[in-house]
Amino acid sequence: MSMIKLTNNFYVGPQIEIEDLEDFQAVGIKTVISFRPDGEGENQTDFAHIADAAKELNVKRHYLPIIPGQVSDAQVVDFGRILKARPAPVFAYCRSGARATILWALDQAKVGRPLNESIRATNMTGHDLTALLPRLSQAKS
Repeated sequence: MSMIKLTNNFYVGPQIEIEDLEDFQAVGIKTVISFRPDGEGENQTDFAHIADAAKELNVKRHYLPIIPGQVSDAQVVDFGRILKARPAPVFAYCRSGARATILWALDQAKVGRPLNESIRATNMTGHDLTALLPRLSQAKS
């Protein structure tokens, strides 16, 4: 399993499998968020199966499916609410980790994190957020 640490309490990565949840205990992950719609790819484990296994390990779970390239402001708000309400650390995933990274960066802009800090953190993921810069700059509430 690939996990990239953006902050002490937030990690992103690609699609996980049920057996990956055991690795979460070593890191102390307490919440899992999936941005990947069920059925998006072949051989993808449905979120319901992951959620059942996470529940057994006492890991909170959230399903916020997002179509690639279509992150709405409402979804950013929903994500922010999840982050505030659930125990950390949090692991968020999609197919490659890009949607998870984008949602995190947009949420961080809304709460006032300096843009250069967010960009520095997201550069570690290998996902280029250059096209998102105008939206990130306008995201402050």
